[in-house]
Amino acid sequence: MFYTFSRSEYDLQQLEELVAQITEQDAILLWQNGVLLPLKYPMLFQDTHYYVLENDVIARHLQHYFSPENTAFSLISLTDFVKLTEEYFPQISL
Repeated sequence: MFYTFSRSEYDLQQLEELVAQITEQDAILLWQNGVLLPLKYPMLFQDTHYYVLENDVIARHLQHYFSPENTAFSLISLTDFVKLTEEYFPQISL
């Protein structure tokens, strides 16, 4: 499954339940305002690998929060985003 988070405002309990059911065979993408989630809820994303759309990080001036040394996430391009949609399905947009 491919989970995409585009907002920064979610009910914490709902978000915890969603993240808890994600497996290693799934992928998480944070884009649009969803790139703020690891800053807002770091405890939810500390043990999960996820993808972050680089354009949205740059647009929000968050590059210093998404350092390449951090292996919890991968910064990706729009082209990489398309590849993820081909690799993981179905997609759940939240």
